[in-house]
Amino acid sequence: MTKSQKAILASAKNLFWKYGLKKVTVEEICEYAGVSKMTFYRRFVNKEHAAEEILEAILEDNLRRYSAIMDEKKPFPERVNEILHLKHQESKNLSKEFINEILTEDASALSELIHKHTLKSYKAIIADFEKAKKEGWVRADLKPEFIIEMLGVIKSKMQDENFLKMFNSMDEAIMELSNFFFYGVFVKR
Repeated sequence: MTKSQKAILASAKNLFWKYGLKKVTVEEICEYAGVSKMTFYRRFVNKEHAAEEILEAILEDNLRRYSAIMDEKKPFPERVNEILHLKHQESKNLSKEFINEILTEDASALSELIHKHTLKSYKAIIADFEKAKKEGWVRADLKPEFIIEMLGVIKSKMQDENFLKMFNSMDEAIMELSNFFFYGVFVKR
């Protein structure tokens, strides 16, 4: 990847995270990246194409990092703390607009990408929770179907205006939901 392409992706990510996809123009991305529109269009069809590449790279990297943490030889609660730290890092500066745009079920390439990645993530999460059950960290009565259902509820909360009003930022809302999800599954000790 060229220096210009990296600059475009970094600029696009920062702008999308702050303002959402719809409010950002290719001109703004190019201005922040210090490149011409011609340079942008040599590599990307449009800003949605750039957003797809950004999101794909982030989702794959986060899943890789999640798996690496879950493969560590540490007690499950310590791994969960690391996952929560990872979640906090990835959710910083995310705008409500961008979250709504990528979670909207409109059959766009971005929502398809999210759907594909969600299914892949759910498989990993279920496998890790089943392993944690066997190790005695997670409640034995916890059903995998319940975990999937609750992850869906959490996803829907990210678009619930009444819920989001309780928080100062998307990061705060994401962290509250993540903490609630993870710490609600542990065995009482």
